[in-house]
Amino acid sequence: MTEEIITELPDILRNHICTMKKASFDSSKNISMCDSMLRVVNFDKIPAEYTRGKGWKFMPKSNDALYISIDGKWFFIEFKNGSIDCSDVFRKIYDSLIMLIELGVIPDLEFARQEFEYILVYNSEKYGKIPQSDGRDINYSFVMKRAEMEEKLFGIEKLEQYIFHETHTYTKKLFETNFLKPMEEQEEKQRLG
Repeated sequence: MTEEIITELPDILRNHICTMKKASFDSSKNISMCDSMLRVVNFDKIPAEYTRGKGWKFMPKSNDALYISIDGKWFFIEFKNGSIDCSDVFRKIYDSLIMLIELGVIPDLEFARQEFEYILVYNSEKYGKIPQSDGRDINYSFVMKRAEMEEKLFGIEKLEQYIFHETHTYTKKLFETNFLKPMEEQEEKQRLG
């Protein structure tokens, strides 16, 4: 996110800016899922502030990162370096949106339907339908690209138009190609004026 976007954020979000690399850090395996220095909101920090003083016996779940692009698109990003529990993913989505609405950051779900995209980044080496193969991945990506289709996994595509404008499931490589590089180029272009 650019400095201009960050300064417009409410304090609860602005106080938790970090790099994408830090937001993608898997503490159980001591590794980040990307090395990008793009700035994001470390959304995992928001539930503690959101619930402070409410006396609730539970803590809402949250997506890992929130990114707002130069053109005003909002992105929730979830990193999964191991197994994927779809019910947990859906709970993080719902809780994260409820927090943004109740904190007054976004006006309503209609805003999410129009402006939000959801990205789940998974480690294809840990979650595979068949054994890992670079050649197979390249061929599959080529076929999907030629067909102008994107592989949608884990059922999150059901949330398109219902909760999000678009949803994506990316391997680490596809995340780099389809999201990180374009956003880094956009920010760099704006920085250079």
